[in-house]
Amino acid sequence: VSEHEGDFPTKSPFKKLRATYNPNNPKPPVQEVRRTATNWQITPTRRRWLSIMSDDKDAQGEGDEVEQHEFLASMGDRNEESTSPVSMVRWRGHLVSEKEAKILKHVFDDMQDHFGNRKCESPNIKFNFDPSLFLCKNEPYTYRSHPDPTPRDRWHGELDFTYTINHETYNMDYIAIDNVYFDLNPKYDGEGKQIKDYGHSWIYVYVPDEVMSKVKQYFYTGTGWSPSDEGLADDLNAELVSIPAKIYPAPNPEPSFWTRDVEDRANLSFTRVGSVQSVAKDADYQKIHRGIGVFAMSADVPGRENRKPTPDYEDAQLMFTLISARTFGPAVAVAPVVYAPRLRSPAS
Repeated sequence: VSEHEGDFPTKSPFKKLRATYNPNNPKPPVQEVRRTATNWQITPTRRRWLSIMSDDKDAQGEGDEVEQHEFLASMGDRNEESTSPVSMVRWRGHLVSEKEAKILKHVFDDMQDHFGNRKCESPNIKFNFDPSLFLCKNEPYTYRSHPDPTPRDRWHGELDFTYTINHETYNMDYIAIDNVYFDLNPKYDGEGKQIKDYGHSWIYVYVPDEVMSKVKQYFYTGTGWSPSDEGLADDLNAELVSIPAKIYPAPNPEPSFWTRDVEDRANLSFTRVGSVQSVAKDADYQKIHRGIGVFAMSADVPGRENRKPTPDYEDAQLMFTLISARTFGPAVAVAPVVYAPRLRSPAS
């Protein structure tokens, strides 16, 4: 049992906001992008995982020498001097290790250890996080919904997750959350201009507040860091929390958008429609869709360049990157986030 077991402390009260209202002239959370981050700084390992999650392949067999070399080169946690062979298999056409295939099948084929799944109230997952110095003073931050008036040094870290399956542990960069809502409606600023980055580099995903609370609890239990509520908005009526989820644009593998096969009622299967970016441009899909979200997570904490922050003094801002959306259909009863709503005059 972790030493951090129990309710995480709240150092600052969560400012409740209606998800159906945002102030005039909003600043989209990924509008400020550092010049050095134009390529999103994706490691070869993360790029390979994105490719695996983006689409199924028809390939079979052990793969040719080029494919095997690319697979081994992308395994960032493998000792380059190791001479032990890596057993490779196919998962949905992609070449992966046997251990990767087991965790992929467990989470994405068998749909086990999903947050928000009523059949799995306590996913067997441990959150891991170790921040490192990310940027210095007076440098715009890549992903913040409300940048500080006087920027401070920030420390940043990517999360990875340890799954326990039949008493064996498996590490993966992603978690799955069921019963979330993907908002593909266009967004407009306070002047009525469409926000071009929306649907290209970020979208809103609405998560049930009890599920978000559980994700935060797991983060605190696994890492010892208290999660802040920065960048989140709570719809009290719908009991949903809106998160601005980053999505990787091309030339990176773009997040995939899938719809359920309604004709296959015996099995829960999905067909890939396209990338989230391509679907967001299609008027037929510019709605709110209910489904299963696959996310990568990172966290950001304030600190000083010469001193690493500790959980005792600072809260961590959680950030989500959408990797794949598997949807069941439109959710007509969920209200989207809107900017500068039209004020209604009182009835005469």
